[in-house]
Amino acid sequence: MSMIVSYKRMDAYQRINMSCSRGQVGLQETLLVVFVIVVILVLGMMVYFRFSLARVQTIGETLSEQESTILLARVGALAEVHCRERDCLDTSKFLPFQIVVQQHRDFYTNFLGYKRIVVEQVYPAVEGKNFCTVEQYGQDVYPENCRSWVLYDQKPRNVRQEVIIRTFVSLFFPELGEYRIGRLEVVSYV
Repeated sequence: MSMIVSYKRMDAYQRINMSCSRGQVGLQETLLVVFVIVVILVLGMMVYFRFSLARVQTIGETLSEQESTILLARVGALAEVHCRERDCLDTSKFLPFQIVVQQHRDFYTNFLGYKRIVVEQVYPAVEGKNFCTVEQYGQDVYPENCRSWVLYDQKPRNVRQEVIIRTFVSLFFPELGEYRIGRLEVVSYV
């Protein structure tokens, strides 16, 4: 009889053992399913935020282009560089404008932002990539020795991308009393 009792005890022990292992397997399966769901949610959120960030950057670039286009029209109408009688840019005002910008940097940074504004003489063509200075302005060969003028240059510390907008303008050289074709370029830093 003791043998039967011990067999019944063993059977009960095995049954308890088997039910514990079934519970453990069920718990492990549940944890695995929860882990997989959490991983899928995290990956989904990462993809969503990556696409959202790309969309925000695209909107920012579009707004920067629109701002540059508006600024292009504003620069051409600035009294500091605009001709008196006609719709043109007075080249004799470019170098003094650079000095005024340096003296009142805060005002022009608020007004123009982080941009680079360059005027380039296109026709008749001038050889080289000369940026006009006061020394070149005083020479006898002026304006043949000046190809372009940097009217404004304020660059931010971190630049991811440059957006360049250009338009053709009429350049007036009062020293010669003649008009030439130029290109106004606004570089926006994004």
